[in-house]
Amino acid sequence: MLSVHGERADGFHALTSLVVALGFGDTLTIRPSRAEDVLHCSDPVVPLGPENLVLKAAAAIRERLCREVFFEFTLDKQIPMGAGLGGGSGNAAVALRGMNQLLGVPFSNAELHEIAAELGSDCPFFVESAPALISGRGEVVEPLVASVAAGLRGKRLVLFCPDFAVKTPWAYECLAAGAPKTYEPVANGAARIERYIQQGALADLLYNSFEVPVGQKYLAISTLLEQLRDVGAACLMSGSGSCCFALLEKNGPAAGEIQRIVRDAWGETVFWVETSIS
Repeated sequence: MLSVHGERADGFHALTSLVVALGFGDTLTIRPSRAEDVLHCSDPVVPLGPENLVLKAAAAIRERLCREVFFEFTLDKQIPMGAGLGGGSGNAAVALRGMNQLLGVPFSNAELHEIAAELGSDCPFFVESAPALISGRGEVVEPLVASVAAGLRGKRLVLFCPDFAVKTPWAYECLAAGAPKTYEPVANGAARIERYIQQGALADLLYNSFEVPVGQKYLAISTLLEQLRDVGAACLMSGSGSCCFALLEKNGPAAGEIQRIVRDAWGETVFWVETSIS
């Protein structure tokens, strides 16, 4: 769930979200380096300069330590870019954890959260990646109670992404342009989460403030999600898009049927992964 409430005085947006990690993602290998930070990546499209969040994480660690330490990163990129899956944010947070281990754990998880929040609003969640309620601009992370988190783990779903990306700043501009109707009151998002915690119906939790404004431009997304819902699939756009997901439930369509509909709509080159909540 991603409920956006409006712009804050600091220029960010206030939001309420329930976020989980998946058993699918990139792989980041970290080694000490002698003279400078170096980033290698399997995807040639990924920028390898100082604007990359992994290298920003290394610079932030160096600044906190107040001494010259450098790292070599090798990123096996599997998560599509511009998909609303938090790939870059996750890589940055995992880089922080890995560097912290290599340095002998000078920082607590709370301190890593602080550093991650400086890198980006989505980064703090990935420091621990446990199912969590997110608020503020995304930096306030509250782990779900153990019983609720346990009910989420292992839930199966499919991810599918078209061959185009959605830029997050543009998506937020769309929300701002449609204000106030594009924003949801804080109470609505909180009530939806409370109903899920009390009743446990995951399909009833699905909501994304970005889906309508993004879908108005990218009709391929809104049209496909409508098709899937017509056959009983519980589905949603992820983050600011363009990736979407569908839950694999006993009373819903099987993965094969969902895949057929997705490929009919978006073509054979569509990104497709079957995974589960970790």
